[in-house]
Amino acid sequence: MKTPTRDLVLSHLRQEKVQSWLPPYHQREEGDADGTKSDALRNLAQLLAEQLSSSSKAPLKVDDVYSILSQLQSHALQKLKKYCVDIKILATQQHFANLSSDDDVFASWGDTVATIKNGNTKKSFIVLRVENISSTLTVDKLSSELCCALNATTARVIFKGKHISSSSSGGEGNNLRKIVSSNDGKDEQKKNELLCIVSGHGYVPPAPAAASSVEGSATDTTARTDKEIIDSIRSSASRIAYNQSGFEITDQNGNLVPMSQTDSISLLTALGLHRIGRSKMEKCRESNDDEGDKRNSLASALVFLLEADAEWQCSSTLDIWKTKVDNYGLLQLDIAWNYLLLGSLENLTDATRRLEIAETVLRKQVHSNFVTLALVNAESNNPIPPLCTIFVRLFLLQGVANKMRNCNDTAAERLTWARVLCQQLRASCPPDRVEILCGAYCVEPSTAISALRKFNGDPDAAGNFIASLRDDEARSAKRRKRQHKLGKCANNSDFVNLDLVQTLSDLLGFGGVNNNTNDGQDDQTTSNLICSGVLRLTNNDIEKSLALYNEIGAQGVLQRAAQLDKDTGIRRASIRDKFEVSDVDVASLVSMGVEEERGRNALRATGNVDSALLWLLKDDDNKNNASDKTRANGSSEVERSSSGESKADSEGSSANGADETNDCCTEDAYDFLERELGHALSNDSKETLEKEWLGVDLKEEWEMIEEYK
Repeated sequence: MKTPTRDLVLSHLRQEKVQSWLPPYHQREEGDADGTKSDALRNLAQLLAEQLSSSSKAPLKVDDVYSILSQLQSHALQKLKKYCVDIKILATQQHFANLSSDDDVFASWGDTVATIKNGNTKKSFIVLRVENISSTLTVDKLSSELCCALNATTARVIFKGKHISSSSSGGEGNNLRKIVSSNDGKDEQKKNELLCIVSGHGYVPPAPAAASSVEGSATDTTARTDKEIIDSIRSSASRIAYNQSGFEITDQNGNLVPMSQTDSISLLTALGLHRIGRSKMEKCRESNDDEGDKRNSLASALVFLLEADAEWQCSSTLDIWKTKVDNYGLLQLDIAWNYLLLGSLENLTDATRRLEIAETVLRKQVHSNFVTLALVNAESNNPIPPLCTIFVRLFLLQGVANKMRNCNDTAAERLTWARVLCQQLRASCPPDRVEILCGAYCVEPSTAISALRKFNGDPDAAGNFIASLRDDEARSAKRRKRQHKLGKCANNSDFVNLDLVQTLSDLLGFGGVNNNTNDGQDDQTTSNLICSGVLRLTNNDIEKSLALYNEIGAQGVLQRAAQLDKDTGIRRASIRDKFEVSDVDVASLVSMGVEEERGRNALRATGNVDSALLWLLKDDDNKNNASDKTRANGSSEVERSSSGESKADSEGSSANGADETNDCCTEDAYDFLERELGHALSNDSKETLEKEWLGVDLKEEWEMIEEYK
């Protein structure tokens, strides 16, 4: 309520430019989130009461003036609250050793910058409280000044579960004051918290502003690489989706599931970014790097995971797929796990919501009593399903998240579940058996661990299972290759259902069709061409296929199918004839002395180890012959290069140049994504991620359980 005394005090404060929300009138000690009124405010009240009494009709009481000052101070603090942010800086002790004792290092960030928490754990950090953020503070400036003060190369900035960069929001969107103050009304009770992950050593001054449109800071070479990879994924996804090579998802039977081009781009981008983030986390787990390098890998992984999450959120077409595939739920699990490894799960304010999404998705994949039975069996020292591996991490994260929210009963329950399941799973794959399987079958430890868990530690059964996986993968790849060779249906979306080819062949009296042929050679028989052709023309409708065949006959079907190939197009041989590459086969070739990249190329061209070896031998012979011929005929080749025949060849190459260039671009994009995503392009993403989870050694999970129990 406005009163003459209040107006008099307020007028004096404005005239003298007294800021009661700043020290010395408002103090905050380290660890104090809200701060306290200081004696200076009481002294100010006494001084004002004496000075303003002459301007008032009656002497002013000190208590009345102090009450007015307290109200004005509270109002100012509340108003400035949305422009206040806690900045948690994650770095190594080596980084913080470079930090000057000068309190003005980050003074330009706001009216006051104070340390409110100083972590002394192995995951060192400090938390700065910045009040009334400067209107000139940008992402670039924050990152650059952090790197300069800590002698670092990279500073990644994350706010409310989103990666912030100058490239992601240019112009005014790069202003931190605007970013922090933007609130949709749902988070008013939550503190504004900014997470800055610092990595690398050796500060390099930023480039001129005109040339510094890269994420994080102008000196951020690691972040710049992240951005280039992210852009490449998005660009490659578009090129694949808008080219006849296409992008497909397969169901659990290996059949291709149709998707529109827009859906393909969005889903492929999200899957690709998620896949790269997971790969970076796995490399970090398996490496022996120091703390700083691991933190950098985790920070980079978090950027990709959060970008993948943003892709899911910004595309309305992906809302439907959130419930159809498990990747979205696993993404939430990976994001929360990354935060925990960085020692900052409390900075993921919606961690419990994300983990609920993950649990919902995971429980859809199992029986309703799956967890209950697994816990009972684990406590009785009986075998448990290897899929419990995923639930170990889920329950661990839920336990830690609830512990941070002071929900101690729920936290204790979930941590106990995680401990019981983790202990039993680790007992089924002792290190000595894992090492034996890895040496005998040339597989990664994760594959050996997964197989041992499937058979409760039996090494013989696990070995037989690993061998059978090779055959299954080869058959699945060949089945998809056959679908590609036969081409798309008239709707230019579906592929031929191979099971219906056999059914239709029986109905037409052509006899049985072998859908497990090694190379799909039977597809070129007249009966198979008729059956597959009529199914393509009718979009896999059996009744319409029978009617169409009776109407136009075999010759009519073949003619229309040929015309369909011209209208819709099928993959060029250079792309269509590729086989999928198994990591097991690659490991086998590498063990024989073959370079990994050459081995992958050979397997991609042939499909199995034996054929790949022959391909490599023939390739070596061709290179040797070409080299000898070049040395023997070097001069005559130069003379012929100016002949008319050579000109004609040149013209022919020019005529086909555009098509060849487009195919090369598409093939490069396909190879790039295939290399980064593993099997996400052509295999069921759920199956691929599940394989990875089954092979996790749970060492990190066990250490975390012991730490938070």
